[in-house]
Amino acid sequence: MDNLKFIVAKNLIKLRKENKLTQGELASRINYSDKAISKWERGESLPDLSTLKLLADVYKVKIDTFFIEGDEPIKMENQKPPLSTKSKWFIGALSVITVWLLSTIIFVSLKIFLPTLQGSWLCFIYAIPASAIVAIIFVSLWGHNWSIALCVTVLIWTLPLSIYLTFNIYDLWLFFLIGIPLQILVVLWYGFRDYLNPNKKHKIEKNI
Repeated sequence: MDNLKFIVAKNLIKLRKENKLTQGELASRINYSDKAISKWERGESLPDLSTLKLLADVYKVKIDTFFIEGDEPIKMENQKPPLSTKSKWFIGALSVITVWLLSTIIFVSLKIFLPTLQGSWLCFIYAIPASAIVAIIFVSLWGHNWSIALCVTVLIWTLPLSIYLTFNIYDLWLFFLIGIPLQILVVLWYGFRDYLNPNKKHKIEKNI
């Protein structure tokens, strides 16, 4: 068993480095702690079969690749170079900027073709929750729990704000009350779900 752990650990390290991923970046992709990744790569424990399948999907290899011993080459299947952290942030920022560009175009168009229309400035208010939705999509793919929680928080409070400013009806302030339990749920879910899952420990220790 110890020899098997060593073989798997060696291949895990090799694949991760070939894909130019840090232990933290890999942990984010498979929703495990970087502590767990470190243990696997030191040969202290073995990932279960479902986790190995998840890792194989990330690296675009067959699952038996992790059990290759010796200097046999690891065959990559249609491997694409992973995006760097800067590229991820750039793509996400570009997507959010696109939302504001569209809002500006709509605002200018309304001013030109419907100059008497009141409230055209609301285009920019609605751009805030729209940006939050776009950010949630990208952060869910590449980010961490608290980054997602922040984006969801922005959406929770800016969406009812947009509705309230649009209709300007006093009783609509009650929509904000819905945000209170939703905010609590977000904090509980993204703050404590790692503790509630025995297979995914919270990141409380640094890599060794």
